[in-house]
Amino acid sequence: MRVELSRWRGRLVVVKRLRGFSPTLSERLRREAEVVRKLEHPNIVPLLASEESALIYAYCSGVSLAEALESGPLRLRRSIKILNDTLSALAYAHMRGVIHCDVKPANILIKGEVSLLTDFGFAKDLGMTAITADQTMLGTPSYMAPEQFRGIRTDPRSDLYAAGAVLYHMLTGAPPYGSQTQVLRFLAGDDHVPLAPLPSEVAHLQPVLERALKRDPDERFESADDMRKALDVMSHT
Repeated sequence: MRVELSRWRGRLVVVKRLRGFSPTLSERLRREAEVVRKLEHPNIVPLLASEESALIYAYCSGVSLAEALESGPLRLRRSIKILNDTLSALAYAHMRGVIHCDVKPANILIKGEVSLLTDFGFAKDLGMTAITADQTMLGTPSYMAPEQFRGIRTDPRSDLYAAGAVLYHMLTGAPPYGSQTQVLRFLAGDDHVPLAPLPSEVAHLQPVLERALKRDPDERFESADDMRKALDVMSHT
């Protein structure tokens, strides 16, 4: 896939297109268009149009969260606002049967005081026939829920794990569990991989973080809205 800035109908847009012909990628691009077309939310980057080999998204000035994190941890207030916006987008998508499956800093855009979720290329729409075989791992390990690592992509709470991992990165300056080797050990089932505690100034959010990052989805928050409420309560303690 290639993503580039372009002009479309007199406005600046972001175009996601295939680099060459690939039946698999072409079908994934078509599926992404079907998924995003039904998502209209202020915290989700809107799809403006789709063509046979390209998707045309609205251009959002600003930076990705990944870029913002290059200089280290974010302030607590900013971290909470970004995560609230992300959880708002996830709550909306989940109500419509869509699981993002790749929530990470690179897929969160910061435009002024508003954050927007983007790139539904790996998304699972529970109302559509799967195009990816069961047990296929899709996602980014540092932000991936353990069940997703095993190829299970049907639980919205996988996105809540990812949201917790993003929060941890914003508060500490690094993803959970440190090196890629440590991350893969944890995802493979090693419960002895340590998770460094939050810095003392944000330690009051530790309960929210620990619940979001539970290995068992049943021990996480039941929904994105539940996680938002808990974050709001803990951020005011």
